[in-house]
Formats: sequence, structure tokens, C-alpha cells
Amino acid sequence: MGLKYKLYKLKEKGRKKLSKYKREFLFLRKLYLGKEPTFLAPILNSSSKPTVLNLNIIDSCNSKCTMCNIWKRDEELEISPEQLKTILSDDLYSELLHVGVTGGEPTLREDLPDVYQKIIEAVPNIKGLSIITNAIIEEDVKKRILDVKRVCDSHSVPFSAMVSIDGVGKAHDNVRGTKGNFNTAISVFNYLKNELKIPVSFGCTISKINIWDADDLLFYAKQNNMYGRFRVAETINRLYNQDRGKVIRNFDNDETYNLLLFFEKLKRSYETNSTYKRTYSSIQNILQGGDRLIGCPYHNKGIVLGSKGQLSYCAPKSKEIGNALEQSSQKIYKEKFAEKERILKENCSSCIHDYHAPITQREIVLQKDEKFYAKYLKIEKSKKIVALARWVKAIPKIKSTTRIFIVGWYGTETVGDKAILAGIVDYYKSEFNNKVEFVIGSIFPFVTKRTCYELFINATVVSTKTFELITYAKSSDIIVMGGGPLMDLNELYIPLLGFKVAKFYGKKTIVFGCGIGPLKFEKFENAVKDILAISDEIKLRDKKSIEIAKSYGITKPIEFFGDPAKRYLEGLNEKIDVEQENILTCYLRDWTFEYFNGSSEEFEVEKHKFEEGLARFIKKQADDKNVERIEFHHMHNFVIGNDDRDFSRYFIQKYFKDDKRVYFNKKLSTVDNIAQSMKKSRLNICMRFHSVLFAHTLETDFIAIDYTLGGKILNYLTDNNCLSNLRRVQDVIEKNKESHDL
Repeated sequence: MGLKYKLYKLKEKGRKKLSKYKREFLFLRKLYLGKEPTFLAPILNSSSKPTVLNLNIIDSCNSKCTMCNIWKRDEELEISPEQLKTILSDDLYSELLHVGVTGGEPTLREDLPDVYQKIIEAVPNIKGLSIITNAIIEEDVKKRILDVKRVCDSHSVPFSAMVSIDGVGKAHDNVRGTKGNFNTAISVFNYLKNELKIPVSFGCTISKINIWDADDLLFYAKQNNMYGRFRVAETINRLYNQDRGKVIRNFDNDETYNLLLFFEKLKRSYETNSTYKRTYSSIQNILQGGDRLIGCPYHNKGIVLGSKGQLSYCAPKSKEIGNALEQSSQKIYKEKFAEKERILKENCSSCIHDYHAPITQREIVLQKDEKFYAKYLKIEKSKKIVALARWVKAIPKIKSTTRIFIVGWYGTETVGDKAILAGIVDYYKSEFNNKVEFVIGSIFPFVTKRTCYELFINATVVSTKTFELITYAKSSDIIVMGGGPLMDLNELYIPLLGFKVAKFYGKKTIVFGCGIGPLKFEKFENAVKDILAISDEIKLRDKKSIEIAKSYGITKPIEFFGDPAKRYLEGLNEKIDVEQENILTCYLRDWTFEYFNGSSEEFEVEKHKFEEGLARFIKKQADDKNVERIEFHHMHNFVIGNDDRDFSRYFIQKYFKDDKRVYFNKKLSTVDNIAQSMKKSRLNICMRFHSVLFAHTLETDFIAIDYTLGGKILNYLTDNNCLSNLRRVQDVIEKNKESHDL
């Protein structure tokens, strides 16, 4: 009896444990197998009263913006301050908390301080007032805003300002159609910030005109400790810009992709306010063809009042619903409510305008999904993941094909990673005579979809930050850890969990063209050992990595395969037909701490010495070869892993500011255009590992700067018998010392 009872309890315990996993998984499966939730329409309330007023106090402007037509209009009537007070005394405005004064250009009104005075008199409980200006007539703008600040201060009402800045230097002036406007805008911004001490930000509107200049402005803002927000230009009724379709939301594939990268950079390296980050995520979703994610205060809490008394439910899409000079705003607001319902039905889900609002239920669900996945997709959760995989429904594959699931650091790929993927795909196409179906696991699918587009790869791209990782590990014939280093990364969970699920279901696992290290932490080293131990095949990219794998006790055969990118580039090299030009080309990256043995303080000292030495080294090589141009091209465009374009901006500004030979390529980098730029150059100075591999494989003259301090770059040059191309960090520093001594 006792033994039977114990067995019964053990079975019950097992059932409960499995039941728990099943409940967890079934809940999650609904989220990731179902369609992405569509735009969740809010409930409109005709009895609500606005707390936010967008006050367009003037319908003319002294700018000539490319995405707006207000400047083409002649102002016939401006509502007077007294008339404004009368309007705002209507009961509709009794709950107003904030009034934003816009235009046109509001500082063109000489009575602007009186406008603010009457707002405060009409709405004594106001909590904040603001203004947005183009800052063209510098002294007038400063004077008007100073006078407005005095009015607000006298009533203890908080006041803030935004200055329109759409690029750096000529880039801004081109958008605004006004020469010298960038300088006046910066002057006004600094005056408001440093002298008037009022909260000030800049606003950048991105259209087809300045799509490639937004990164320059962001870099400038970071360098000068300026805060601002970025938006995508939208057709807005009050700006009369419906005919500006050539510049508004008319982005090609390159432009759209660069915007996706840019808004990710904003979220991860600049913006700290969670609400504005959510707005940027919403913009990204719309750019990818999805719906608006974030809500809008104009659903129930906002109203627009024009300079002639005209009312609208929102600035972008609302028709004028009446005139507050002629009848009660409250009456207009309620009687014309069908127009608000029309806007919600026809426009809200696709509106990209940067109105900010409290978090929506849809966003809450998406955030919960993300946290839920993050709870399980960890190195430490491998056993639980295998258990949860029991309830994954396998996805049928194309008949008579082999499905290969490629994972790794895809979704953050450098140009080198792109070439790796191309090499792996070509290898398996040949291996299976093109009867193969590719699935690629990606941390950021929009990045990998772009990679496939560039390389003409036909593949299904799935997220490795969701249980799609488990689904395809179970549903594929082969799972491949495709290139890149097995190193100190939390994302080691991707190949580890994928391999463990695959092995449990009898699938083949392959490490393909990877390197090993750097590995400084036991947790990651153990994960790498596990990955290697459960791999059916191991193909490593360098002999040093093979030594490391053997030191881990791996006794199965290990193939010295080299980097998959190399084989792809060898084929590409035969097709490139470009003339060499009298240029020197640099492929640099930021030198980061993980490649340094020492304290962070010591690293900063050495890094400064290295950068100085590198700049001198490049100039000397350029002088010795008497080149016409020094070009800076980039192996990586994504904020995760550091956008090389930003390092070039910094490096050029600091060390090459007055060098007329410098050319900076701010556009996107692809395998093809990087290969062509290398073939055109007389000398390539390479830092990124794959820039070294590219330059060598493409049979160019190159110098490799080993920022890895004896790691993968040294290993590659050793394996390929080209150590004469090596320059160590210390070599660069020492040469710089010699130059100083001379």
C-alpha cells in the first residue's frame, strides 16, 4: 500500500508539473500563433471635454517649408486676444490643462504676449502653456518669447518652447527654404535654454527631403546636449499640404529601412521618456505596413482652434466643424460628432502624426507578451523550454524539400553577417540541389527581411524573441548556428535552446563557420560548451577556435571550414567590374571595452591614444599615396553593435574637420556596395573583422587594425598567411608617439 501510494503521488506530481507547462504554453500560443492585434479603436465620448488645446494663432508663415503650404497663404483675419478670451470662456474649455500655441509662425504676431494673457484669464486653472517657433527672425523671436515668459511667470503658469530644426546647416535650410535659418534656430534654442532657463526642445520633421540628414541632427544634438523629438511628416489639413505627396510618406525601400534603424537608435541611445519611445515604436510599426499602436489625446481629450475661430477635432485629418466666433464651441463639438467618428473609422489607424497618449490596452498586451517571452527565453531555462516544446504544433513544410532553420545573431547583422548568411544559403542550395526551404531566426525581423531583400534570398523570417524559435527548431530538418562568434552574449540562448529542442525531436544540429570567444564569464562559456556538445557537425572559421573547442573536451570531428562569407565573396569577386580610383578607404568602428584587458579608466586613456594614432596613420598613408579622397564607408548601420556611421561622424569631426579630401558615406551599406568600394580603392584601412576578410578575399591592398588585441583578426591573418597586413593597437599608438617626437 505504501509503495503504491508513493508511486501514485509521483505520477500526480508529474501530471501537475506537465499541466503547469501546458497551461503556460497554451496561453502563450494564443499570442504568437494568432494574428497581430489590429488597431484598437477607443470609445468616443461626445460629453467629454478637452484637456488639450492646439491653438493655431496665425495662418501665415515666413518660412517656405517643403512639407507645408501655409507660407503660400495671405492672412486675412487673425482672431484678437479679446475674441480668443471670449471663445475660451465657453464651457467646452472648462477642463483645459494645456494650450500649445502654433501656426504658421506665432511670433509674427506682435500681440503674442496679449494672446497668452487672455488664455490665462479665460482658463485660470491652466497647468501649462507652450509655443513652437521656426526662429527665422532671431531678435523678434527672442523678444516675443521673453515677453510671453514674463506673462506666464507673473501668473505662475509653466511655459515651454520648441524650436523647429530639421537637419544640420544647409540640410535644415533646404527643408525650411530659408538661408541661414539653422544658425538662427540654434541661437534661439541656446538663448531659451541658457538665458531664459525655460524648458526647450527641438522638433524635427522627417520627409523625403531630409531622410538622410536625421542621423546627422541626432549626432549634433548628442554632441551639444540638446533634447528634441522626431516625427515623420504627415498630410495635415491645417497645413494645406495634401498636394505634397512627393515628399510626405513617400519613402522608397532604402529610406523606409533607414527610418526603421533611426527610430530604433532613438529608443536605445537617446530618448528616455517611455511615452515618446512608444510613439517611436508606433511609427516603426506603421512604416512596416502595420497600424498605429499608440493612442491619441484628440480621441477624447483634445481640440484644435484656428486663427479665424474655426474648430476641428484634430489637426491632421479633421474637417472644420464650425466657427467658435459664430456659435458655442460646446454646441459645435456635440452636433458635429459624426465627423469625429468618420476620422476614427477612416484615418486613425494609419495616422503617423506624433500625438502622444497614455498607454493603450493593445500596448499593454504587447508589453506583457514581451516580458513573458523574456522570462522563458534564457540560457538557464533550457530544460523548461524542452518541456514546453511538447505542446508546440509542428509547422508543415514544403513537400520534397529539406527545411533548414538558420539562427545566430541575425536581426543585428553587419555587412559581414549578411555575407555569412549568403554563403550558408548558397552552400545548402548546392548541397540539396535547390530542394531546400530556408527559415531564418532573427532578433529584429525587420533587419533580416532587409538582408534577404538585398541578397535575393527567399526565406521565412521569424522572431527568436518569441516561441517561434521553439516551433521551428522542432519543425525543421536541420538547425544551423550560422556564423558569427560564440561569445559573451545573453543571446546565446538562441542556439542553445534551439539546439536542445531540435535534439530532443531527433533533428540535426550544426555549428557552421563560427568562431569562439571572447569568453570571460563562466555562464556563457558553459553555454558554448553545451552548444558544441550537442552539435552533430562543427565547422569552425579559424584554427584557434578549433583549439578552444578541443580544450572543452570536444572529441568529435571538427572541420576547419573558414568563414562562410569568404566563399560567397570569392564568387562575387569574379563579377565585380570597377575601375580603381585614386582614393584611400576606411572601414572603422568604435573600439569598445570588451576587447581590452584592464580597468575602464585605463581603457579610456588607451582609447584616446589609439584614436589619435589612427588619425595620424590614415593621414600619413593618404599623403604617401597622394590620394585625392579619403572615404569613410561602414560595415554596420544598426545601433545594436554600434552604427559605424556615428563613429565616423565623431572621428571626422575630431580629427579631419578641415581635411578637404574626406568623403563620408551616410547611406546604407550592403555586401555589393562595400565590395565595390573596396575594389575601387588603392588602399583599404580595415577595423571591423569582416572588413578585413572582405579586403583580403577581394584581393585588394589593405591594412588590418587589430582592435581585438590578438583575437579573431590575428587568427584570420595567421590562417591566411598575411600577417604583414597586421597593425596592432600598440603599433598605432607607438607610431603616433614617434610622430610627436619628430
